[in-house]
Amino acid sequence: MRPARISPFTCFVLLVLVTGCTINEQKEIQIGQETHGQFEKEFGGKYPDPQLQTYVSNVGMNMARYAGRPNLPWQFAVLNSKQVNAFAVPGGYIYITQGLLFRLENEAMLAGVLGHEAAHIAHRHSVQQMQRAQTAQGLSTVVGIVGSVFGYGWAGDVTGAVASISLMKYGRDQEKQSDLSGLRYMTQAAYDPRGMVQTMSVLQQAAGGKGGVEFLSSHPNPGNRLEYLKETIQKKYIAAAQGGKTGEEEFRTNVLSRRIAALEPLPEGAVVWCAHCRHEADGG
Repeated sequence: MRPARISPFTCFVLLVLVTGCTINEQKEIQIGQETHGQFEKEFGGKYPDPQLQTYVSNVGMNMARYAGRPNLPWQFAVLNSKQVNAFAVPGGYIYITQGLLFRLENEAMLAGVLGHEAAHIAHRHSVQQMQRAQTAQGLSTVVGIVGSVFGYGWAGDVTGAVASISLMKYGRDQEKQSDLSGLRYMTQAAYDPRGMVQTMSVLQQAAGGKGGVEFLSSHPNPGNRLEYLKETIQKKYIAAAQGGKTGEEEFRTNVLSRRIAALEPLPEGAVVWCAHCRHEADGG
């Protein structure tokens, strides 16, 4: 049997994991460039609507402007998936699924989602998790995680499997940091920060009002997040809340007009927001 062919980029990533090399910005960008296409394939490719893609990209780039990493090749796109989901690939690749986008009601809510994901990139959370996994668990565990997520093994498409690295668990502190940073980006872009609170409420309703320590075992209970988001708005962003834009008309023109034709019942258990935000039960 011929051995599986491993690409030079795969060797590079594995070398990083084995040797503990620091993943600087240049390496992070390279990882993103080589792996973001796999994410698009796993979630059905990009949604086939150029006008919608342009609209979401413009809102996202407005958030990236305040994220403090101007050297990244930021890209924002809608994926053709019915899952309620959003995530970030290292290097500045941000995605939202049509399943989540079509549940939103205004542009401020969209800005909240994209701002949250941009904050994960801004704080290099996925890079931190890659290095954490390498240091604490070693290469064999990382490969095991990759295989369990996408079903790949050494004989499979290892290059594609590497893309699952950003699906590893984030800590609750990282998640809260992304919420609060995203909130700040929104206000700097003149949005009503209550849009993020609205999004959390939508997610809570999508989950059937179920509470618990975690949101479907992969995301914090939106109710807990509502508390600190509301408190932060009251303390720091009350003026922005009173005068910020919601962008209802723009959102109606570019998104809601497409929702009726595209929205179908979601399969049971498909509600997952920010797929890579998989938290440890004790909030690690």
